[in-house]
Amino acid sequence: MVDEDEMMDLVDQFRFSLPEEIKQANWTVQEQQRLIAEAHAEAARIMNRANERSEEAVTDHEILRRAERQSQQTLRDAQVRADQIIREAEEYALEQLQQLEAHLGRTLSTVKRGVEALQAGQPAVGATEPGAQPGEPPRQAHF
Repeated sequence: MVDEDEMMDLVDQFRFSLPEEIKQANWTVQEQQRLIAEAHAEAARIMNRANERSEEAVTDHEILRRAERQSQQTLRDAQVRADQIIREAEEYALEQLQQLEAHLGRTLSTVKRGVEALQAGQPAVGATEPGAQPGEPPRQAHF
């Protein structure tokens, strides 16, 4: 038989710990999207600045050719920088998601052990503690 109070304590613990994991996952995705949006905005600002510079240099043919070369280089530099920012944002997001995956894996392992213990008719880890009196409710396990 499974102790109903013990089972309810486990369910409550799971209910309180999972929303935080979901919040962390949402935050990681939002952070990735924010970083990518910043990269795109920075690239657009750099490209706008390059376009403005090239328009100002139209007055003289030599200045125009120099401006065209500079604007092309600025555009290439902007694209390289945008690609770098996007790459770094994706690496950061991947790292955060991998850490979250590892944490969720540990949490899932704990849940599975609790389920297995309940299915086997054994008390869950931490349910019977040294010094506990018969009939005394078990202390809450910390996952």
